[in-house]
Amino acid sequence: MNNAVWIASISIYLILLIASILGITHRLKEYGGLRKIFSYISMADSNTWNRFLMEVVLQGRFFRWGGEPAIEGVFRGVALYSYMLIMVLSLLYAILLLLEVGPILRPLHTLIAVIGAVALVSGVVILVNMRPREGKRSWLIELGVRDLAYLAVIPILGGVALSSLYYREAIALALAISPIIILLTPRTRFWYNVASALNVFINKQRNPGKLPTPFKLSELSEETIDKIKVGVGFLTDIETERLVNLDSCANCGLCDSVCPAYAVGRPLSPRKVVLVTRQGVRMDPGKQVVDLLQDDTFWACTTCGACVEICPMGVDHVPLIVDVRRWLVFNSKMDQKKISLISSIAQNGNSMGAPNYGRHDWIRKLGVQLAEEAGEYDYLLWVGCMGSFDDRARKAIQAFIEVLKEAGIRVAVLGDLEMCCGDPLRRLGEESRFQDIALRNIDLFKRLGVKRIVTICPHGFNTFKNEYKELDPTFDVEILHHSQLLSKLVEEGRIKPRSKISGAATIHDSCYIARINRIEEEPRRIVRISSETYKEARRSGYRTFCCGAGGSNYWYDVPEKKRISVERVEELASLGVNTIVAECPFCIAMLEDALRNLGLDKDIKVKDLSEMLREAGA
Repeated sequence: MNNAVWIASISIYLILLIASILGITHRLKEYGGLRKIFSYISMADSNTWNRFLMEVVLQGRFFRWGGEPAIEGVFRGVALYSYMLIMVLSLLYAILLLLEVGPILRPLHTLIAVIGAVALVSGVVILVNMRPREGKRSWLIELGVRDLAYLAVIPILGGVALSSLYYREAIALALAISPIIILLTPRTRFWYNVASALNVFINKQRNPGKLPTPFKLSELSEETIDKIKVGVGFLTDIETERLVNLDSCANCGLCDSVCPAYAVGRPLSPRKVVLVTRQGVRMDPGKQVVDLLQDDTFWACTTCGACVEICPMGVDHVPLIVDVRRWLVFNSKMDQKKISLISSIAQNGNSMGAPNYGRHDWIRKLGVQLAEEAGEYDYLLWVGCMGSFDDRARKAIQAFIEVLKEAGIRVAVLGDLEMCCGDPLRRLGEESRFQDIALRNIDLFKRLGVKRIVTICPHGFNTFKNEYKELDPTFDVEILHHSQLLSKLVEEGRIKPRSKISGAATIHDSCYIARINRIEEEPRRIVRISSETYKEARRSGYRTFCCGAGGSNYWYDVPEKKRISVERVEELASLGVNTIVAECPFCIAMLEDALRNLGLDKDIKVKDLSEMLREAGA
């Protein structure tokens, strides 16, 4: 090949490379420009860089869920890094050819190029032929422009490179074609690789149990209260940081594959929420979000967090959904059931629509004192709205109190002073009332000198543990879920079941216990020592499947083809168990209702952890 052709190839490479850099720089202006991005990167701490290494370089988020996502992660990594290896290697070898050193290293380059090409072909082919998940289009379509470009480069760098006659020409052609992929990056699906890398630096990792706080009620004045921004109503409300997060979506469909609302035909696709919103920001930013997606799309979410947990790119779906809810609530775009929930908590102090007077009279008959009157006690028992008023949940509370008494643990309750924890308000989108009731609860705990709280309600547990401290940094109370306390007492030998419950049992993990707060082993320790046989569900632990009550869904209805609780019970019943063990009064209610609907309530019983221990003679 003469020098003129060679110089032309190098020139094309440089021109395309410069054009690629300019295109990427222009796209980055949407994120505030290079200066702002570099400021984010320069301020990154060691934890952020570790996250970048694990999540971006090593594609570690693919492996968190296990199973098919982990397999996908392996072959996506193989395809991506094989292509990068071949492209970089070709550039280096071209430089060596100009320096007349290339022929010496040609055998090594050929070997590495062949290995890289084979790995690239293998990775892409396996990705194309992996079983499509429900709700996804064909993998061949989903792979898009990026992977078609991969396939176009393979014969050039793999096959043609093996030809001794056209070896230099193959390298020159590769140099000319490779930057095209980078050139296309800003306007194709390949951009998610750039956005997901920036997302690590721009959006700090969120505690999954804590929703973002848009304002602090305690810091507002009469002058500022009318200026606060509540929720996301218009596409112009999507700030830069959130746009980067949305752009990180790879359109892979993993979020849909684990979403309980999507599984039962509710009008919610987490993937569609992300894709439609980010497209709307660029195509028609003047529109309202609910012009693009119906209101029930956002009300259908149970805030279980499965979509966030499985997303390999770190997209944070739940805060966006709740922010749209906040806007809907602020603008009174709600049905009567949602309005009644807010009114009940505002007027009665509880979510069950009952007068708060005499809330814990039935508990006092069990010999439990009020915290105001008690001398010393070990834990304040937060009974919760469901535990206080629902007859079935009361049985679980009674069993818990009886087991604690046998273990020598003293508890006290708040009586009429106990109000809702605020979780239903915050997940519904009523942020102001949530903060008001949370601050009142914090003041009450301080006045009574409360040091330790235990509760059977995962929602109260999560709210106290993860969300109250941001509203008042001086809030310093140890928070335990009853599974943690019972497990601790079992380990210490203070709870010793004298028998085992006959038959097989399985656990339905609460989303806010197992996934959000990673409490997985404690309930299993209890069930294993209290039942003859323990069977693990396929969707268990942090990969659990929601009962359908979360996100305030317990209090209102959304169009669906099947109840989420029925979908869950069908899975658990297929294990051939006699007992489903729950950790949450809302889960108990939902699962028992599903068993009745399926005609299985005579054969399968739902029990709380405390009821398991009590029936086993603890």
